[in-house]
Amino acid sequence: MRRIITGATGLIGQHLTASWLQQGHEIIVIGRTVSHIQQVFGPRVQPKTWDEITPELFKSTEVIVNLAGTNIGAKRWTNASKEEVLTSRVETTKKIVEILAQLGADSPALFNASAIGIYGLQRQVLNGLPPPLDENVNIDWNEAPDFLSLVARQWEKAALPAVKSGVRVIFLRFGVVLDSKSGALPQLVRPFKFFLGGPIGSGYQPFSWVCIDDVVKAIDFLIENSNTAGPFNIVAPQCITQRVLAETIGKILHRPSSMPMPGFVLKLLFGKEKVRELLLEGQHVYPKRLTDLKFEFSYPHIELALKHLLQQ
Repeated sequence: MRRIITGATGLIGQHLTASWLQQGHEIIVIGRTVSHIQQVFGPRVQPKTWDEITPELFKSTEVIVNLAGTNIGAKRWTNASKEEVLTSRVETTKKIVEILAQLGADSPALFNASAIGIYGLQRQVLNGLPPPLDENVNIDWNEAPDFLSLVARQWEKAALPAVKSGVRVIFLRFGVVLDSKSGALPQLVRPFKFFLGGPIGSGYQPFSWVCIDDVVKAIDFLIENSNTAGPFNIVAPQCITQRVLAETIGKILHRPSSMPMPGFVLKLLFGKEKVRELLLEGQHVYPKRLTDLKFEFSYPHIELALKHLLQQ
């Protein structure tokens, strides 16, 4: 089957593309330049630029997975970089949705990336977790308590014209995706290799995570369950605190995990707002809709996931 991925050169996109190629699917990758797509994937995929997308291209496709967006943690947050993060997601989604809305019932399904930041940050609980948030939480679509919630809410709103036109739209609300080679995990693990590992800030902030293997598995699962639509939390069922994460990394790597990283140091290095939202606060999110559909996570617990990723 023919499938389209945007943002395929990122962490999730590369794993998803590799899996689909192994399954024998024909993959079209949409990106800013053909040369960059070919640099990452070689001749294994069909590269297209955003100027080449057409109703005919989309109509001949089984599914479109839209993962396009600037890396939210790559730069210090300034007004300009925050605007880039927002527009890179919203504008690409609008381009796709404009064509899908024209196709209506003849449109392929759209799997649009989103994030658990959509729920807003939660207050920390000493030696515990705040109440879990699932897909039934009421969201104020006209307000946003922080930047990450603003991005996710605007991102999903950009896809609503497709929903109203009868297109099957899945909103993939990703937690922190753990992978051995890229994303957050290598950055979190690095201090432990120098015997400097420990919790970040208070260590009580909730950490909703998911193993990259289960991300790919969940997307395939939802494609096969063609009667599903709407938001899905793509997180493991076991939310943990940042302190538990540090202790588990230390246990697996046989390194101490008692050296805390003070929050004020990170704020000085990377900026107050960015560090607060990405590292010092969080939310306890539960994958209720996946669980209700009897989806089976391969790595539901953090120790199992980290052993798989760190001992490869």
